Amino acid sequence: MRLVMTLKVRDEEDVIADNLRFHRALGVDHFIVMDNGSLDRTPEILQRFADAGLAEVLRDERGDLRALGAQWYTQMARLAATELDADWVINNDADEFWWPLSGTLKDALSAIPDRFGAVVAPRAEFVGRPDGPGSFAERLVVREARSSLQPKVAHRADPDVVVLHRGAHDVAAATGGDLWHALRPPGRAVHRSVRMETELADTEEDIRLVWAPMWPLRIFHFPLRSLEQFRRRTEISLRHGGFRDSGRFRRLRRYYEEGRLEELYDELIWSDAAVEEGIGAGHLVRDERFAKLLPRCPDPLGGSSAGTVPVEIGAPELERERHEVELDAMRLMTRTQRFTMLRLNQAREQIDRLHAERELGRTRLNRTLGRRLLRLTRRLVGRPRKRPAPDDAAAATAEEPPRD
Repeated sequence: MRLVMTLKVRDEEDVIADNLRFHRALGVDHFIVMDNGSLDRTPEILQRFADAGLAEVLRDERGDLRALGAQWYTQMARLAATELDADWVINNDADEFWWPLSGTLKDALSAIPDRFGAVVAPRAEFVGRPDGPGSFAERLVVREARSSLQPKVAHRADPDVVVLHRGAHDVAAATGGDLWHALRPPGRAVHRSVRMETELADTEEDIRLVWAPMWPLRIFHFPLRSLEQFRRRTEISLRHGGFRDSGRFRRLRRYYEEGRLEELYDELIWSDAAVEEGIGAGHLVRDERFAKLLPRCPDPLGGSSAGTVPVEIGAPELERERHEVELDAMRLMTRTQRFTMLRLNQAREQIDRLHAERELGRTRLNRTLGRRLLRLTRRLVGRPRKRPAPDDAAAATAEEPPRD
């Protein structure tokens, strides 16, 4: 098996080397990285991996991360399939670390039956802790007991793959790239609930990358690692993020412009007392596995092979871990589906309101135009016609006839 990981990065010097080193040790053969105009040491770090033949580094300095994220991931995932002979692709971010429940990432993906093309991985977020000595992995060892973020998927390499979200939360593929033909619902206006046989055959051929009903992977997420990193991410989001002007985003901008970003950072950091309370309530768990495994991962620039540091776990612990991840993944998938349905209903209601407003506006416009046309018609009909002024010859003939 050949495993390729794609990443999009911008100013990630504090974490990118650890990310590549960890995933190489867990089985990734090659990396494709889109650098969105980093100004720190990130390009230098990536270049060392490129020089070692471990990474292909792309660069796109356009600023709109929100608009271009899915496009970049799609470009890299297709490149992995068409030029790097990948069997599986993981679309990743610099602060995310994919964790196999047992063995390596390749072991986990090799166990997926051929009829399935993707596997769901829940993301558990590690809580922010006060800045201090040591690496982020050494300081951040407490995470959510249940994941609250949208899951992500690893998928079989496919030249027609399309990444459906800037965060790479899902992918799809269809023959010829016609996703609408493959994914449209079966209902018809003529009340048929099942498509014709030819349509069904076409759809079955087009639907690929079906999710596997198994969960051998999870993701450890470290979005808040230090005040400096928080400040840098804030500046990138404000200047290049392209995010909607939501309440949270306006608050972030206000704190930044007022020079109070450290105050906001302190609000996001968990104190010792808050951590202990969260663990006691079952909302948080202490998880030091990543912190212990990362130092064992060799420097890939020294020539180490992929998959040299598997996750080792006993049978009883593995069974408990499988049950936990299974529940976590299904909770997230359920939550995501329900939230998607709510947003779909909101979108439909908004469309209905816009249609109603358009019809009301059209009616008012027609009435206004009708009244104006009626007034104009009445003026034209009621106005006496002007007789044309006679010319000189006509005026001469129009004089009084001569007397006898």
